[in-house]
Amino acid sequence: MTLDSPVSLERIGDTGVLRWPGTWRVYVATRSEEIRADAERALALRDEAGQLVSVGEGIGTHLARAETYARSRHGLRRWLTGQAIEGAWSNINSATVMLYGVLPTVELCGRCPEVVAIGRAYLPADDPRLVHLQARLAAGDLGEDDRPLMQSVLRAAYTAQAMETGRVRSFRNLLLAGVLMLTLLVLGVVAVGAIWPEVVPMCGNQAVIQAQGLMPAQICPTGGRSPGHGDVPLVALVGMLGAALATAASLSTRSEQSTRYSLAVVQNLLKAPAGVATAVLGLLILNSGFVPGFAGLGSQPAILVWAMAFGYGQQLVTRFVDQRADTLLSAASPLTPAARGTRAA
Repeated sequence: MTLDSPVSLERIGDTGVLRWPGTWRVYVATRSEEIRADAERALALRDEAGQLVSVGEGIGTHLARAETYARSRHGLRRWLTGQAIEGAWSNINSATVMLYGVLPTVELCGRCPEVVAIGRAYLPADDPRLVHLQARLAAGDLGEDDRPLMQSVLRAAYTAQAMETGRVRSFRNLLLAGVLMLTLLVLGVVAVGAIWPEVVPMCGNQAVIQAQGLMPAQICPTGGRSPGHGDVPLVALVGMLGAALATAASLSTRSEQSTRYSLAVVQNLLKAPAGVATAVLGLLILNSGFVPGFAGLGSQPAILVWAMAFGYGQQLVTRFVDQRADTLLSAASPLTPAARGTRAA
């Protein structure tokens, strides 16, 4: 049977070089070609090819849709909703399930361990379909009758994968909204402090002068003796520096999970406005006399060091976000021990 036979999986649309950025587009295009080659070979080997014309057409339609998603440019709305990535991968997965319906029996049995591995990655260990398939594999008694069971396990695993990656995408969008809101808030505080310095006082009292019985004197972040327009912006900048140091330190211990969506960039973006907020709030608390036994900020370097320390300290707040992100990424990735232990311990 030739590739231009009735069951040939013809390509639809542009098959040239991928024009738009995105590693997922490369994966989708590559996987699409692999499935197309396997399906055409399998259909050519089946004696009852006339009965499988609709299956071949279905596989070809799914692959064409996946390639269309991979080769098209998508705007912000589709990026946020995941329509492009999910549309491409859902069609790839559907084509894969249909491929297992036409593979020769010998090759089908040889791919059973792959199906079991995918099932273990995303399905509970006590899933009856997965348990049955594992028992059949262990017994070495696989045959043509196990074809629907393999397809059922694959379909369920891909559905569970889509749900997990959907949670990661929703959390990413939630983080983006949080970054935007927090950024607007800190920009508002910095703007107010720059225009009306007395409203957001960042200056400390010189305890040494007070101890000598003299009039209390203030020392401000910019070095002045009274609140200035640059005090709050300077504290915000130093707080961002502290947050950047915390981000650099966390990068050495963070491992990127193998998922469709990445949260690392959004997590790091959140730390910058959080560092500004903790630096400003921290200095306000210290200058308020709320901390027992604290004598006050007596020099400009002390103020800036405390601002940096509070900016670094945003890690205490954002670590809860990091923990939630790690949990979601582990659940969506089949390659991490935590993911395997969670689903199929």
